[in-house]
Formats: sequence, structure tokens, C-alpha cells
Amino acid sequence: MIISITHEVDLDGLGSQAIIKRYFEKVKYIEPQKIRLYFAQYTNFKEKVKSVLNREELPEKLIISDLGFNDDFNELFPLFKKAQIMDCKIFWFDHHIVDSKIRLKLKQLLSVYLNNKKKCAAEIVKDYFLPEDPIANEIAEYARDSDFGTNKYKISEELQSVIAFNRGIKKLSNRKHIVNFLSVGNFLDVWFDQQLESLKIWEEREIQKVTRNIKIYGIENLGEIIISFAKIGGGKIAKWLKQHYPEKKLYLGIDSRYNEVIIYSDYVDCRELARQYHGGGHRNRAGFKISTLINKRNEIDKKFLEDFVLKILKYVD
Repeated sequence: MIISITHEVDLDGLGSQAIIKRYFEKVKYIEPQKIRLYFAQYTNFKEKVKSVLNREELPEKLIISDLGFNDDFNELFPLFKKAQIMDCKIFWFDHHIVDSKIRLKLKQLLSVYLNNKKKCAAEIVKDYFLPEDPIANEIAEYARDSDFGTNKYKISEELQSVIAFNRGIKKLSNRKHIVNFLSVGNFLDVWFDQQLESLKIWEEREIQKVTRNIKIYGIENLGEIIISFAKIGGGKIAKWLKQHYPEKKLYLGIDSRYNEVIIYSDYVDCRELARQYHGGGHRNRAGFKISTLINKRNEIDKKFLEDFVLKILKYVD
């Protein structure tokens, strides 16, 4: 059995998984039912890995894609060692910043550990499994466009929007549909059109909430930061804030459904700031989850804001 665990909230994660699925089905002729698709976020990644590696019978391969290494993931090392002894091959493809000591440890414990912050995860997966495959290359190109914000292709933005719309346990089957479509190069299925129609109404409603919930704060030695929240992805909120308030120094979007925070900034080390809340990511964009974010009055928790502002000052570039 092949098990793929990928980041569930973006095109880079699902695109990586689609390339993996394509490789094993089209090159290795593995039957689809022997390829299991798992989806994770940083808040439940450890539990997903434990559910796979704590079994009596381990998979032949466990392939992790588009997930960085948060500090508390260290507790997985004994399971990786066990898998190594039991001949379960673990592959990890990533592009997030990871400390050099952790990289070395992962390379010792895993069959393959590849991390390149200059590429998106789908590009790294494509280069490893299907470097000459036209569909894999197209998936990787769209994933890079979405992940690096180069905005070359409208389809990249649309695919990303559909993926963000289909997060959560209730929409697991829809995420599998997306991976299946991508893996065969079906980027324009009518199903995507139906999804886009549904999410357009949802996004318009939630963006109205974003505009109502905006707060702007002046930070000493930095400038103004802007924060908002709604029942929509934190990355979507942060991106919208950056587009409409380009002069601000930091953008913080809160997905009030899951108490998840996404930070964008070219002036603050977002990864190190997010690590203070057991999160992680990239230098100019990162995220974390915290339980005390939106209070009963539907306001951002005052204690969190005070703490966040104090922590920002430590990581101003």
C-alpha cells in the first residue's frame, strides 16, 4: 500500500499528491485502491502520521508533501525509526524553512528527504517522480504560480479557490475528486465550474465581513499593521488585505471557523513569529492556530492582540 499525506489547503499540496498518484498509477501500475490519499494541516499532521505508523502492518511507502517541520513534530522521530526498521520507506518533499539540525535528522531517518525553498513542493515531487511528464509539469507550473503569487494563470487562482472552499472533514470526498482530476490532466471539468459558482457567493459574503472587521494598529519601529477575520481562509484574507492596503507593513488574516492565523509581511520574519505560537511557514508568510482568538462578542481577543504586538517587535527585519 502507498499512503500520501499532503497539505490540504492549497494547490501545491493537492498538486503534489496528484503527481504522486499519477506516477504510481501510470508508471508503476499500482491499482488506485492501493493508493490512499490523506490530507493534513499543521494542527493535525502528527495525528495523521501516528495513525499510519502505529499500525501493526505498515504501508510499503509513506509519502509526505508540502508540510514543513514544526518544533513539536520531534515526537515523530521514534515512529520514523520504527518504520525504518520495519522497511516502511518514508519520503518527504517540502519547501518550507527547516533548521539544519532537523534536516540532518530527517535525512538519517527517512528514505528520501528533499527540501528546496526556491521551488514549490509540486515542482520537487515532479522533478523526482515525473520530470518529463507534460501533465505533471503543468500541475507543477500551476502550483508554483499559486504558491509564489506570480499570478500568471487564471486557472491557478480558480483551482486554489476551489481547494480552499473544500477544506474540512465534510468535504474529504471533494478533495479526492480534485486530486483525481488533476492527476489525469482534467483541469477544466464541469465540476470545477459548479464549484466556482458556489464559492463565488460564499466568498462575496465573507469578504464583506472582512471589510467590517478590519483593525489597524501602529507598531513602533515598524509602521501600521492590518488585521481582519471571517469564515474564510486566513490566507485569502491576508492576500485581500495586501491587495487593498498595499502600504501596510504586516497583514494578518484569521479564519474564524478554525481559529487559524495567516501572516503576510515583507518587513517581519513571519516564520519565526509564527513559531512563537507553535506554527511555521516561510519568511514572508506563515501561520499558526490558537484557541483564544475570537471572543463571544465576535471580536479578536484583546490578550492575543497585546501579546502578538509585543512579539512582532522581536522579529522586525
